[in-house]
Amino acid sequence: MITRLTILLFLLITGFSSTAVPNSVSQELVNRITGSQKSLQALESKINEETLKYQAQLNKELAVVKALREQATTIQRTADEQLMSIEQLSDRINKWREQDNYQKLLLQTYLEQQNIAFEHTGTSNVTANPEIFRHLRNELIDDLAPSWQQTDVISTNGEVKPFNVLNIGPIQLAYNSQLQTGGLLENPVNQTLPNLVKGVSQNAQAMQLQQLNQTGIGSVTFDPTLGNATKLQNNQQGIISHIKKGGVWALPILFFGLLALIAALLKSIQLIRLPRISNDFIEQLKAKKTSLEAQIPFDGAEKKLVQIALDTPISEQRDDQIVSYLMRHQQKVENYLGVVATTAAIAPLLGLLGTVSGMINTFMMMNTFGTGDAATVSGGISEALVTTELGLIVAIPSLIISALLNRKAKSYKAKLEANAIQISKFAMH
Repeated sequence: MITRLTILLFLLITGFSSTAVPNSVSQELVNRITGSQKSLQALESKINEETLKYQAQLNKELAVVKALREQATTIQRTADEQLMSIEQLSDRINKWREQDNYQKLLLQTYLEQQNIAFEHTGTSNVTANPEIFRHLRNELIDDLAPSWQQTDVISTNGEVKPFNVLNIGPIQLAYNSQLQTGGLLENPVNQTLPNLVKGVSQNAQAMQLQQLNQTGIGSVTFDPTLGNATKLQNNQQGIISHIKKGGVWALPILFFGLLALIAALLKSIQLIRLPRISNDFIEQLKAKKTSLEAQIPFDGAEKKLVQIALDTPISEQRDDQIVSYLMRHQQKVENYLGVVATTAAIAPLLGLLGTVSGMINTFMMMNTFGTGDAATVSGGISEALVTTELGLIVAIPSLIISALLNRKAKSYKAKLEANAIQISKFAMH
């Protein structure tokens, strides 16, 4: 009994000790995890601080590299300029001078248009009056509140007259009470005074401008294209002026076109006036009893064939005479048809030749004056395009007319030859 109690007591002591050991291990693990988390947070904070520090240093170094690259570019440009020849440096200086002169010319033109005093210095520099800034300021103020101002304007008949001018944004209206006229104004390049736009000034428009000038209320006409419509109106040209743009090569194209037109008209009249070929030629001959009656219903080539058949019996001689007559008649019918066909072939080639000549002139003008001004090279381009246009205008109708005339001539020839074959073997009474 005592032994049993001793064993039971031993087991209870062992169970209590085994329960206490796991609790101490778990607490140790929790403490280690907490310490590791604190160490990790401290390490992340340190890494972030060092990253920001390194990023700042990197940005600083990149700025230094950028500055060094700019210095290297400047040094390289300087070295390249040292290697340039004197001619290249002179050419660069001349281009700079041309650019400077162009800017001065624009400034001078603006000052002249605004009637602002300026003077030339010894170095050809344009020095404006200090009043220019006051003048520009007043213009800006006036634009905010438009008002009528008296200004010299070139009228439609070319006379310089004082007009009351109203500036409304980019639009300028002018009215003269003495002349009872007015309208829109335009400011051409390299012209000091503005002028009235031609073709716009009308009596109704003048009355509206008078009412606007006196009462401040009126209905006016303006150009929404800001001058482009006027340019299109001024660029309208007639046929003669359009042909003149084609240059010297337009003349032979027109000559061949006129020649083809005359030939086509004459051949058309000739083919229309040809007697109609009978479809029942032999049947009509069989119905006639005498030689005189056989010649009555026919005319032209058929009558000649009947005459040959009456004068010559069936033989090789009759065939030769018929063939000879058909060849002479064919030559008469087809004569001058080649003029129209030749014109249809030559006109595009002349247009192409004019195109080549115009492009050569264009490149010559570009080589001389450069490509900055389109007006200096527009002449060669106009010559190239107009000659091509004229060549096609002449060639296309000539080709169509030539095809129609040839078809008519071949049809007439085929019908006549068919009747000639039939009559060559027909015995006349």
